[in-house]
Amino acid sequence: MNVTIVGIGMGMPDSLTVQAADAICEATVLIGAKRMLDSAVDILADIGQEPPICIKAISATQIAAVLADEVPDDRLKGVDMRQVCVVCSGDTGFYSLATSLIAKLEELQIPCGVTVLPGLTTVQVLASRLGRSWQNCKLASAHGRDCDALGLVLENEDLFLLTGGDQTPMTIISLLNEVGLGDVEVTVAERLSYPDETITTATAAELAGREFNSLASMWIRHGQLCDDAVKGYVGFSGIPDDCFIRGDAPMTKAEVRGFITSRLHPAAGEVVYDIGAGTGSTSIETASLQHFARVYAIEKEEAACALIEQNRMHFGAYNLSVVPGRAPDALDGLPAPDAVFVGGSTGNLEQILDAVLEANPAARILVSAVTMETVAQTSSLLTSLEQAKRIGSFSATQLAATRTKMLGHYHMLRPESPVFIFEATGIGA
Repeated sequence: MNVTIVGIGMGMPDSLTVQAADAICEATVLIGAKRMLDSAVDILADIGQEPPICIKAISATQIAAVLADEVPDDRLKGVDMRQVCVVCSGDTGFYSLATSLIAKLEELQIPCGVTVLPGLTTVQVLASRLGRSWQNCKLASAHGRDCDALGLVLENEDLFLLTGGDQTPMTIISLLNEVGLGDVEVTVAERLSYPDETITTATAAELAGREFNSLASMWIRHGQLCDDAVKGYVGFSGIPDDCFIRGDAPMTKAEVRGFITSRLHPAAGEVVYDIGAGTGSTSIETASLQHFARVYAIEKEEAACALIEQNRMHFGAYNLSVVPGRAPDALDGLPAPDAVFVGGSTGNLEQILDAVLEANPAARILVSAVTMETVAQTSSLLTSLEQAKRIGSFSATQLAATRTKMLGHYHMLRPESPVFIFEATGIGA
């Protein structure tokens, strides 16, 4: 049995390669999803050829079951199975079932020869329609798979997305507007290659509320998201203090902030709280280091919240959300944290840590202390949590930085206030 896996391009007959069309014409059995089978039948109708047996199957497991005769089909009795053609959308090498089907055939040890024929894929066709190169474009799929669209936008000036399932052009456009990226250019391509093909290019703000066909892809592009003054520091641990927009709110200094962000070290998909965020310097730096994390700056002072929002835009940290209010009450409704930095607790440290560990018993926790009273309180509280087996052994690091200051013709050393950083990790439920 010979199995030819064919990429049928965009679905219309004129988007097939000659090789693909020949394989479909020579097939004794066609297998694939309904849209792809319909396209193959149309090709055969154009040349006046009757279609062979068509078997509707979507997943690699379903197709392999047909080929292994695990699901007997009366239509296949006596049919010549020497030329089986599996039709796939787009290109066989771009988010195609070709890879999983080949693996499944090998796993089940189905005796067959396999030929793979590529086809045009959506990004190629859309790029040609727009007159663009796609060689430097990030390619991703949000069609039936986990995809952090916001993180991808923040990481890439040119992003191509296949959409589908829960992540549609409407939901992604809504997300962009929600975080403040309404000026980003968005192209939505609906039903490419079909007679009713529609391509729309506008800003995310201009496309807000629009409805789009479920068969759609997106091209999102933007220039620099942060201000020129901080461009070289985005994604860098240890942003100089004078890069931040300053106000009266307290700010964690660069040397200490670099230590804290290295210990928070969020992975893609993780949630980070910065409680008592002040100017938001720790939140900003954490969000800039990991675009695929979601960072929440919790701050009770209204003026400080406004300052964090300014710094958020200044650094292009659109994966950061400002949460006004006093912890732990302000934490209600937020997703459970993976990592938490408590820079200010206004006397509620015990309640804050209790809420954090209740939300995620395995959370990573950092607490800063600058007075001896806070050091004693934090040490005592963490000792109690350790004895209650809510956290593992905790540690503390005392950081002291000294900077130079010009005094006349001399560089004098000026010490910064020492800071204690306590670290603990919940032991899980």
